[in-house]
Amino acid sequence: MDLETRQRICQLVAGIIIADDILDDKEAAFVDRVIKSFGIDDPGREVIFPLVDHREAATQIKELSTEAQQEALRLLIEAACADGEVVPEEREYLVAIATALEISETDLDTRLAKQLAG
Repeated sequence: MDLETRQRICQLVAGIIIADDILDDKEAAFVDRVIKSFGIDDPGREVIFPLVDHREAATQIKELSTEAQQEALRLLIEAACADGEVVPEEREYLVAIATALEISETDLDTRLAKQLAG
């Protein structure tokens, strides 16, 4: 996966993390782990800007390869569940992504339940 794709996925993840305008310690740590796991050296989290809302995220995810789309969706689900709950704003973000990827809400709910169950 090239650097531009990794950066785009980081932006998508950050977008869902701040969808509810709250960034708790678990969510901040999750973003930092994603950035680091992609081999991006960015201690100031500049890579996550500009932040994207659910509409822009749905547009951007369609521009990624199928492999990158699946990785992004996996990380978005993990990010939404990082603090142990999925708030309505995070769900709205995920539904927009799922719709863009032609994934049913039932499938999305199954993936969320599995992630929340640990």
